[in-house]
Amino acid sequence: MIKGATKTEAVYRAVMLDSSSSLKEFSMDRKKYFKKYILNEVVEDKDTQAATIGRVVETLLLEPQEFDKRFYMSSCAAAPTGLMLAFVEALYKCTKEATDDFGNVSRTFEEISKDAYTESGFKIKYDAVISKFVGSDAELFYEEIRKVRSNGLTVITTEDVTNAEKIVDELRNNPVTKDVVNLVNSARWEIRNQWQVEGYTVDSHLFKSMMDKVVIDHQEKTIQVYDLKCTWSVENFLEEYYLYRRAYIQAYLYYVGANQITFENDSEKGDYKVLPPRFIVCDSTNYYNPLIYTLTDKDLKDAYEGFEHKNRKYAGVKELIEDLKWALANNTWNISKQNYLSNGLVNIRG
Repeated sequence: MIKGATKTEAVYRAVMLDSSSSLKEFSMDRKKYFKKYILNEVVEDKDTQAATIGRVVETLLLEPQEFDKRFYMSSCAAAPTGLMLAFVEALYKCTKEATDDFGNVSRTFEEISKDAYTESGFKIKYDAVISKFVGSDAELFYEEIRKVRSNGLTVITTEDVTNAEKIVDELRNNPVTKDVVNLVNSARWEIRNQWQVEGYTVDSHLFKSMMDKVVIDHQEKTIQVYDLKCTWSVENFLEEYYLYRRAYIQAYLYYVGANQITFENDSEKGDYKVLPPRFIVCDSTNYYNPLIYTLTDKDLKDAYEGFEHKNRKYAGVKELIEDLKWALANNTWNISKQNYLSNGLVNIRG
């Protein structure tokens, strides 16, 4: 009866269709979108600690069998932090840029490390930084990320896993979230974790989605999509994530995707109602109580048409798809459709 599939993350990412993530990237950085999705260049995203913990939590909660395919356990008890972490990441980037397809590094360590030192923002002298780095856990961490990131793995520590396990335990036992995350298949409930839907359309543009949790209620004849978010600001999710990270794009596409391809044939479509998606939001430090954020039909309408919040305009899915289709048709990525048509003349206040 229900369409869709649960596949591996690698299989999902291999499908060359836009998603809420790619549309979000287009809305925030057209250059990055062009490199990543048009030129098919490897563009490594800088994960925040909250984002990394979120991926670990999501895997342990929904797909524990995929853990070893996504993560590499570091020999370090804890990852470097602060400026030393910035130095390690800059050192990795500079090393990668100097490495050819055969693994040969064309620059000396001194040259690379001095560039990394400049990028990291250290105020103490270069020699002092190197003396702290050589022979430390920071150097080991650097060697580990060099080794495994090319294989698509994320380096995590025992500390990360312990924290993630505590968050998963909280989600499973907290009165706000336990009735959702602990649901299992039964005569009434049909549960799909990491449910992948591909080839649905929004304004004649093809999309794919990977939905964290889909709950089909055969008694009430409803379908509820949940997405798990791990953030440092649970109680300010609207400002810090939903708006700042354009999660409203994801909410709208998930809703439309579920409506378009949930059922095998049109005759069954009227039997079940797809409800507005919900966000399960947990704290990356496991301090704040998890919350479930709900959306209304108006929120979905705003997500499609665009809206204002505190005098700031947020482009809706409709406008973003229109701009993306124009960029694809004209192979123009360094200027928006609106600014192109105005010959580059832009009113300072929009």
